[in-house]
Amino acid sequence: MIMLAPSCYSSYVLPSTNFWRELKDHKVYILFIISMSLNGLVAFVWMNSAAWLSMNGWTPAEVSVIEIVKAAVLIVALATTFMTLHHMSIWGPWAMRDFSCYLPPGSLLFALAFWELGHLHYRSYLFVAALIVGAVVDVARFAAFWTAILTTLANKWYALLGAFAGFAVIQACQAVSPLASHIIAWPWGVSPTWSGLVPWHPETSLATYQKAVMVSVWPAAILAYVAQIMAWRYFLPEVLTYKGHGNLMPNGVKGWEASETAFVKGSAIGAAHDDEDSNSETSDSEDEGRRS
Repeated sequence: MIMLAPSCYSSYVLPSTNFWRELKDHKVYILFIISMSLNGLVAFVWMNSAAWLSMNGWTPAEVSVIEIVKAAVLIVALATTFMTLHHMSIWGPWAMRDFSCYLPPGSLLFALAFWELGHLHYRSYLFVAALIVGAVVDVARFAAFWTAILTTLANKWYALLGAFAGFAVIQACQAVSPLASHIIAWPWGVSPTWSGLVPWHPETSLATYQKAVMVSVWPAAILAYVAQIMAWRYFLPEVLTYKGHGNLMPNGVKGWEASETAFVKGSAIGAAHDDEDSNSETSDSEDEGRRS
């Protein structure tokens, strides 16, 4: 909306965002978008769980039931997880920071489950459970990323423009994921996209396909995990309400004159609160003594 608005409208009605000029300062945004983009480069492979279930011996009807169960588990798990995070975030952004930066990509579990269980254990319930857990982890990670991005960008215009541009980059990476997955796996002599025996046809050999999935998904997923872990150190300084500005506005200007910022430990606050309670009890006992 902002980018496509006529210049006469954007010049006099919409606020100037300066998003692109300040992009280098939004390190959490950049690292999270890089992480999701790297994971999206191999999305063609690890999001193909329905075909994996068929290879594991499950019928199309059973695969449909499994997908329904997965959706139900996602609803319950995500509602419980983010309700808990919401309550924990009352005390600060640390819960959202740790959850967003430390939760690994679900694609790691997808590829590992297909490598270990997709062939050796026919019609494996453990394989189905691993795929469901991987889906929950990946969706929760994706939702946490965008929640963190909107929190760190803070400004609604930054959030609108940044989310639009970031999502476009991620979708572009997913669009080229068949080719990217093929290129990543090519040094190992396999491909998750095309068969090595029949040109321009998908791989049908299960053992070859397992190896291709592993060598294409894990390198990209590990790099994606490294990128999101790197965002941990920048998270708190970029959250507007917890930046440590104290008496300063986000632009560095003092909010009021003759003011300063001081760091107070939580233990000191607790001790002061206990002293206040003891003083109030003493004053109450003195008042009762005077009355008597």
